[in-house]
Formats: sequence, structure tokens, C-alpha cells
Amino acid sequence: MQIHFKLSLFLLLSTPLLTSSQVKSFKITDSSLSTVIVSASKSKEKRIESPVAISVLSRQQIQEAKATRIDFLLNKVSGVFMPSIGNEQHMMSIRQPVSLKGLYLYLEDGLPIRTSGLFSNNALIEINTAAIQQIEVIKGPASALYGAEAIGGVVNFIHAPRPTKDAFSISNHINNNGLLKSDLAWNKAGGRSGWNIHLSQIGQKNGKLEYSDYTKTALSVKRDFTFKKNWSGYQQVQYIHYDGQMTGTVDSLKFKSRNYTTQQSFTYRKLDLIRLRQNLTYQWSDAQKTTINLLYRGNTMDQNPAYLIASSSNPTKFKGQINSNHFDAYVLDLQHQINIKKIKSKILIGGYLDATKQGLIAEYIDIFKDTSINKFTKYSTPLTDSLITNYTTTIYNKALYLNWIQPISKGLRMNATIRYDQFDYSFRNKLSSGTPSSNNLFTNWAPKIGATFNQIHWGVYLNYSKGFVPPQITEIYNAIRVPYLLPQSFSNYEIGSWLRIPNGYIEWSLYQLNGRNEIVSVRQADGVNLNQNTGQTKHYGIEYQVKYNFNQFLQLNFNGSNAKHLYVNTILKGTDISNKEMVAAPRFFSNLTLLSQWNNALSSSIEWQHQSGYFMDEINATQYPGFDVLNLRINYSIKNHELWFQCINLTDQFYATMATKNFSVKGNNAYAYYLGDNRTIALGWKWNFIP
Repeated sequence: MQIHFKLSLFLLLSTPLLTSSQVKSFKITDSSLSTVIVSASKSKEKRIESPVAISVLSRQQIQEAKATRIDFLLNKVSGVFMPSIGNEQHMMSIRQPVSLKGLYLYLEDGLPIRTSGLFSNNALIEINTAAIQQIEVIKGPASALYGAEAIGGVVNFIHAPRPTKDAFSISNHINNNGLLKSDLAWNKAGGRSGWNIHLSQIGQKNGKLEYSDYTKTALSVKRDFTFKKNWSGYQQVQYIHYDGQMTGTVDSLKFKSRNYTTQQSFTYRKLDLIRLRQNLTYQWSDAQKTTINLLYRGNTMDQNPAYLIASSSNPTKFKGQINSNHFDAYVLDLQHQINIKKIKSKILIGGYLDATKQGLIAEYIDIFKDTSINKFTKYSTPLTDSLITNYTTTIYNKALYLNWIQPISKGLRMNATIRYDQFDYSFRNKLSSGTPSSNNLFTNWAPKIGATFNQIHWGVYLNYSKGFVPPQITEIYNAIRVPYLLPQSFSNYEIGSWLRIPNGYIEWSLYQLNGRNEIVSVRQADGVNLNQNTGQTKHYGIEYQVKYNFNQFLQLNFNGSNAKHLYVNTILKGTDISNKEMVAAPRFFSNLTLLSQWNNALSSSIEWQHQSGYFMDEINATQYPGFDVLNLRINYSIKNHELWFQCINLTDQFYATMATKNFSVKGNNAYAYYLGDNRTIALGWKWNFIP
């Protein structure tokens, strides 16, 4: 009944767009199958010539969405669900269940924004949304090119190229949840160089969801240049300051009563980072070029995390921690491209070196709860023995890869890649107790082979690939002794196709992803919990997109994913969960958008997001029913001004972006719900001083 109501409302809102006699003839354009991409092979090539499932969010789509958060963009991609957990904090699901796991790699102009082994599920806080020109999403393992953590998918945020003309603009976006976002963009063109500068300031205060205030400042500066005859490149600076309250989850009682209050009153996350990059390309000849990237990352995250609050025998006293994590990373990325014209092949040879020094310090806090209002009200630091952790880790990641692209016949191309990675961890414990200082070495070979066959109106691809994830620093060094752990490994089998139809196109991909040596916490005979490689998982499904122009001014875009995620030969907390469905793994989710260009100045879109139900626990005893959300966006341009109106969650549905239950814990507190956005009405204005 609820889905039928949403569909009726969707069609009702769309009706004026279909019948308006005032619509001018204006063809909707978008990224097409001939789009040039860079993520699939680290060099420019046509999308349909890449044997991978890759989706592109174009500049037009990004501008139409007027998004204040990245999840508003990525949730438009088939097979991708990025749940918000408040204040730009997030989880991810690409060919995997919704989780916090380090199974995704986030890139900025082709380089990882964080060091492998230091994955953060909130890494996309570290992106300046105002500076994004295009987003490319590779679905499935891409370790053969990009290394560790590229398992479920790779998300590459691409900045604008050198400007060809001067431009200056300022914009403001405000909503009824107390959010104000201001962006400034300046593009300066030049004969041999050009500047792109984007400054973004966002703040939210006193929203409907309690304890959800935050501020974020983001600055991106990029200077492209050429010099002499064959040299070109760019310098880039990224700076982010973030200070956000950590709302946490609500229990089942609050969720059933549609309550937007929270238990938290002091938890937080703070972030300061800077990334400096120097890119240089030397064009040896028409057939060869070399590209060098030098990158520095400096990152500090301070937390009083809601997710580390633990109970005691006293219902008014809890344990928590305050921690600070800092790393400095120095990266050298080298790639040489050879085009062999005689046989029309392309060879890419690359090397990668990341040297990172990381330090973590954490201390206990005693937390006090007022049970009459069900809220953590204050905390204190014990006078003695408050230090939990104080260590440093040096991480060296050295890698070499080879990519060979070879046309076989008309329409048929082969693409083969292999990469070798070596990780050296050097752990030094500054405390006299806890995990002993140690060194650990992890190595891996990651192959990928695929083929594409394209004709004028249709094409098909297939590939086999392997991906891996080395143990994260927090997985291997958080016990009283160092566990013996192997990298998690994943094998992927995939076939896909595209088909041009009158006024549109269809594309789909069918995959099976098998995971081995997944890391879980296992209780030992001596009572100690230790991480171990155990169990397997299986993930299989189909992703698809249909894009159709009804006429010159009305377009439909449907993205969907049907999948199943299973535990295989897995025992958790003494319970055999083999062949059970994984937690937070919806079998179906989709995004349906109807976009209309009323005239040259006015456009609108109505978007329907649907997610099916899923199991909340590993034994498949409790289910979350899923949700349906409608979003409305209207954009209007007049001379040098752009105005927009948005209504997110149009019908004000009360829902959770993720819901779980601890199967070994009884009572209301075993449930955890991350609340979705309430109905949010936003207005925006952009002034192009220099259009």
C-alpha cells in the first residue's frame, strides 16, 4: 500500500511536466555511452571500451542535484547505496552489505585520499563537494590497478581541468534543519596556466534530529600549467576542517515512537587535514608519456565516539573513550604509457610508494547516564590508569603494476592487468602493557583480465578480477597479543552489456563476488577476544540502468540492483551462521528519476528512492522493512543567477538509513537505528558575477 501511494504521488507530481503546453523544445543531454573516462585504466578511454561496470555522474547531473552531501549524488548510481549517519558521516554499500568495513577505495583525481590500512568509513567527509566536476564509480574489485581496499568499488572524484575562460560565482543554500552552505568559485584562465579555486563553508544548528550540529570548511586550490614544449602538470591543495556532534543511533523504543531525540550530549568527531599534490607529465613523443605524482597527506581526527560506549553492571555508569589519531603520508606515484601504433596496443607500467607514520592515543572516560531521560549527561577521566592506547605505526606500501590493452579485431578488445603489493607494518607500543611491539609483512598479487566487444548499437564485456584488503591497523594491534592474520581476498566474475534503443539506452551487469579469509573477532580458550581469518562470503546480483527520453524535454532515468549476500562456512560467537543472509543486505534497491526541462530557464526532477527489507542480525531472526523516499528539485536560471527549491523526503517518512540488532544481546538496547532525514525544505541562490 505504501509503495502504491508513493508511485501515485510520483506520477501526480510528474503530470504537469508531461502536459504543460508552455514547454519549449529543449533536448535533455547527459553523460552517454561515448563518455571518456579515466578511472578504468588510469588513462583516457571510451567508457564502452572498458571491461568493467562503471558509472559516471557528469557535470550536468552534479549541477542539477545542487547536492550539499555526497550521498545525494552517489545514491543515483545503480548498485550504490551510501547511507548518511548524520553530519556527512556515512557508511557504504557497493556489491556488499551496508557496513563500516574497509572494502572501498576513495580517490581524488586518481590517487587514494587515505593510506591503505587506515581506512575510515567516514572518509568522504574529506572531500570538498563544491570542487567536484565529475564522479566515476567502478563497481567490483579494482585492486589490479589501485591496490588494497578496492573490493566493493572505487569512487573517483575528479576536479575541473584548466579553465578556458574567467569565471567567478558565489552561492548560498539554506534549509529548515538549520543548515547554511556557502560556496565561492573562481576560475582564472591564462595562456600557459589556469587557476581553479573553490571555498565551501557549511554549518548546521538546531535541526529536528537532536544533537546534530556541525561545521565544515573546505578549500580547494588547483593550478594547471604547461612549460617548455613537452611538460605539463598541476599543483593542488586541499584543506578540510570539520567539527561535528556525533548523534549515534536510537533504540527500538525511540524508533517505534518516531522520536528524533538521542542518548548523546557530548560525543563528537573533529578533523583537520591538508593534501598537497604536484603532478608532472612529460610527453616523450606521440607514442610515449610519463606522469609523476608527488602527494603529501596530513590528517588528524579527534573523537569522543558514540559507537565505543559500553555498558557495565550499573545501569547509570558506562565506559567510553577519547582518542586522537594522526598520520603523515608521503606518496610517489609513477606511470609510463606506451602506444604501439603498429598493433594499436597500449601499455601502462606503473609504480606506487606510500610511506606513512601514524599515531594513536586513547584514554578511558567514565560516562554517567540519567535513566529518567535515557541520556548520557556527562563524563569524567579517571585519576589513574586512564590511558588505553598509545602507539605509533609506520606503514610502507610498495607496488608495481602492468596494464596491457590490445585490439584483437574490429570491435573486440582485450584488457589485462596485474599488480604486486607489499605492505610493511612497524608497530611500536609506547605503553608497558598491551600489544607487544612487532613488525608484520603482507604481500599480494592481484590480476584482472577482461574483454569488450562493441557494435554500433550494442556491446558486451566480461572480466575476472581479484581484490584484497590487508589487515587494518586497528584489527591487528588492538588485542593483548598480535594475531596472525592474512589479507582478505575476493574473486569476481562478471558479464555486462549495453544496448541503444530509440530515444535512450539500457545497460546491465551480472556478477558473483566470493570472499575468503574475512576477519572477525573470535573468543579464545583463555577468554581473550582475538581477530582471526575465518569464514567466507558470497555476493551475487545484477545491476541495471535505463535512460529514456520521452520527447525533447522529458527524460526518465531508472537505476536498480538485485543482489544476495550470504555467509559461507562462518561461525560467529559460537553460532554457525553458514548460508544465512548477511546483516543489512537488502535484496533490492533502486532510484527512479523523472527530469523535465520546462523551457530554457526552468527544470525540475522528482526522484523516488526505494530499498527493500533486510535482516538486522546474523541469525536472520529480525527484519527491517526497508523504506521509500521521494525528493523534489526545481532549478531556475535568469541572466547571471540560478535559483533552486528542494524538498527532500517529500512525504516526511520516518525511516532508518541502516538498522541492526545484536543477536547475542537481549532487550531494547540490542537494536540500533541510524535515522534518515526528516522532510527538508531548502532554497538556494547562485550569482555568477563573471558568467
